[in-house]
Amino acid sequence: MIILYVVSTLKRCGPTNQLFGLIKNLDRSRFTPVVLTLSPEPSESRWDDFVALGIDVQSLRLGRVAGVLMGGRALRARLAVIKPVLIHSQGIRADSLCVWAVPPSVVHVATLRNYPFKDYVMSFGRVQGGLMARWHLFNLRRVHAVALVSNAIYGMLDGRLEQARVIQNGVDVDRYYKVDSAGRDALRNRLGLPLHARLFVSTGHLDPRKDPVTAIDGFLAAARQSDQFLVLGDGTMREELKSRYRQSGQVRFLGRVANVQEYLQASDYFISASLAEGLPNAVLEALACGLPCLLSDIAEHREILAGSSLQHMLFATGQAAALAECLAGLNDEAYEQARGVASAIVANSFSAAHMSAQYQELYAELQS
Repeated sequence: MIILYVVSTLKRCGPTNQLFGLIKNLDRSRFTPVVLTLSPEPSESRWDDFVALGIDVQSLRLGRVAGVLMGGRALRARLAVIKPVLIHSQGIRADSLCVWAVPPSVVHVATLRNYPFKDYVMSFGRVQGGLMARWHLFNLRRVHAVALVSNAIYGMLDGRLEQARVIQNGVDVDRYYKVDSAGRDALRNRLGLPLHARLFVSTGHLDPRKDPVTAIDGFLAAARQSDQFLVLGDGTMREELKSRYRQSGQVRFLGRVANVQEYLQASDYFISASLAEGLPNAVLEALACGLPCLLSDIAEHREILAGSSLQHMLFATGQAAALAECLAGLNDEAYEQARGVASAIVANSFSAAHMSAQYQELYAELQS
């Protein structure tokens, strides 16, 4: 069965990492994956990683305007050559283009990684974001099956996508895993990090939706003198944040890095004050590396920690004082136990292999 995966680009980010984990764990005796991107690749791309897996990776190399004008015709021409039995798209551009360009005889699966009426409005404003959300859901209703990455999104949609089912995100545990104390110290030496400090870390885009101000203010309010907060990632708020906290020697803005997993493995705790997520890759990756996570009390975070002894590390969303209280209550004596619980959460429920197996069951079901 040839499966064509259609995405905007293979930019190094959460959705691309999820796609990589899905394809890496495909049963190649049953499925032959082909990846098609719509636009030219950005500088931070995982294209070569997919090629290294032996995947046929192609691109239409169309900008956004050209994609609107010529995308449908270009995609149909490529379909005539590839001849996929099933198409799997992700993202509003890819989903919408495939809905209008793919013949009804070809099975179409889409993955929805956010709640559009919250995520798009926060990112693009009430008017533009609301229109985008309605357009995306309008198109998704024409897809054979929609995979939602969390139960939280399923609940928010409240039945507006009848063909939706939940397939939770998963982590590539071959890349993200817990190291022992000797491995951690070796990483700290190589990365230029202090050996004996408690290191807190956050990863991801620096924008209002992630609420980095609450994360940093909460950390500073309760941090020990030797604690450090490593802020990885870039975004619209980076320069503002660097200026705002320039007097603090405990907060380090490291920008985008290609070796996120090494910084996670070298750290002690992870912090996310995010206001909205799908099922956050950053949190799952941190847990896989054995980091207890201090998380804002949103539905998506509660879903990850549900039933575990780490639920007490949730703090009131948008409340720096609540995060500070949570941080002040960390128990050094129970730390190793917490590390074990963190990595077990991913191993038991959120591995990429488990996620991929569920998608393969869906593919087979739609073809039966």
